[in-house]
Amino acid sequence: MNRRQMMILPGVALMANRGSAQVVQRFGPGFERPVQRVSPKVLLKYSRLKAISKVPKTEAKSAKYLSSLTTLLSLSSDQQAQATTIFGAAVTAQAALRKNLKTARESLSAAVMKNDSAGINQASGAIGMLTAQTTAAGAKANAAFYQILTPEQQSKLAQF
Repeated sequence: MNRRQMMILPGVALMANRGSAQVVQRFGPGFERPVQRVSPKVLLKYSRLKAISKVPKTEAKSAKYLSSLTTLLSLSSDQQAQATTIFGAAVTAQAALRKNLKTARESLSAAVMKNDSAGINQASGAIGMLTAQTTAAGAKANAAFYQILTPEQQSKLAQF
């Protein structure tokens, strides 16, 4: 998957925001029923360029995000289950990394207070490594999600 394709995945929100207001099923004159709408707020959060490596932080947010993607891409129940597994694993991995990141930031703060140059270098290196691992975990989750899509869904996603 090239960089251009990786940037497309969160770009779903751009068109979803416009298209979500017009989603109506028509059964005849005067008989209209709104179809499940995509929350523009949810998709906007994951549409920025840096969002390619982000996944929702909690299970509830992940379910809401998956619901939005299901509406946009017409995901099958099997794809929804796979996506739930993929994003759930990413949420778990990133939660563990965030705990370690908090500890590294606290040790950096302590090293600054002690004026410990070696401690500052060590804590800064650990923060950089943990940030890289968090970014990689999110990007891998988005890449795995992209791979479970059918070619039709991938092209639909590419349109956005």
